Amino acid sequence: MRLTECQQKGRHRLDLSAAGFEKEYVLRRTDGTTVYAARDLAYHIWKGHNFDRIVDVLGSDHKLIGGQLSATLGMIGERIPEIVYFEFVSLPEGAMSTRAGKFISADELIEEVTRRAFEEVSSRRDDLDIPARQAIARSVALAAIRYDIVKISPDKSTVFDWKQALDFERQSGPYIQYAHARACSILARAGEFVPSFGPAMESEISLAKHIAKFPWVVNTAVKELKPHLVATYARELADLFNVFYQFEPVLKSEGETRQSRLTLVLATKNTLSEALSTLGIEALATM
Repeated sequence: MRLTECQQKGRHRLDLSAAGFEKEYVLRRTDGTTVYAARDLAYHIWKGHNFDRIVDVLGSDHKLIGGQLSATLGMIGERIPEIVYFEFVSLPEGAMSTRAGKFISADELIEEVTRRAFEEVSSRRDDLDIPARQAIARSVALAAIRYDIVKISPDKSTVFDWKQALDFERQSGPYIQYAHARACSILARAGEFVPSFGPAMESEISLAKHIAKFPWVVNTAVKELKPHLVATYARELADLFNVFYQFEPVLKSEGETRQSRLTLVLATKNTLSEALSTLGIEALATM
């Protein structure tokens, strides 16, 4: 690495050709002011001295910048960040690309999905007042957007589909929220019970085994920087819970069986809540 001053007085740049980068890495302009790269270097040096792990989340169009940053930090003996590059998100109507001149802002996306979510919530819960429906719709909208993006491996591009993302009956963020709300409803109607564990039916055993996998899934996602593993896990847990609820009566069962199944519902609720929280999604108690 070589720091050079260009013929244009005051302009500093790094020669990273030895690291395979032909494009110059400018740190200071001719007027003496620093550019983003210089401040980014300083920030990462600070992070490396104050934290045990550095993780950057960048768009795929920042691969050059991320590579130059990592190369520079490595050459000066500083800690190199772990970088997760997310591919582009597009809409069925066209790409959300600022360079192509066709894009919508995050605020516009949230506003539109919230409007559509309110329509869906209102069709299901017309017993609730408007403020309550608006609050649920906002949470559902954010869940739809977050989950639809995070469920895909970061290295794969994705198309955000309004209908699929807001479908309460399929593999979406709101679908998982709905499973959590269903568990909350069952427990509220059940009242007090004595925790017990003795699964006997296949659906109960499958659900219990999946719940037990949660710590391993989170640890793997953190270690390998693959957040989509948690998204997949949460969806699978919701699937297994719905199968269990469909085939095994809970509130109508009796004795030890009832206690055991309620305990399984409680464990599911708690695990869904933790999984949703890990994904940055609110675990709603009613929908």
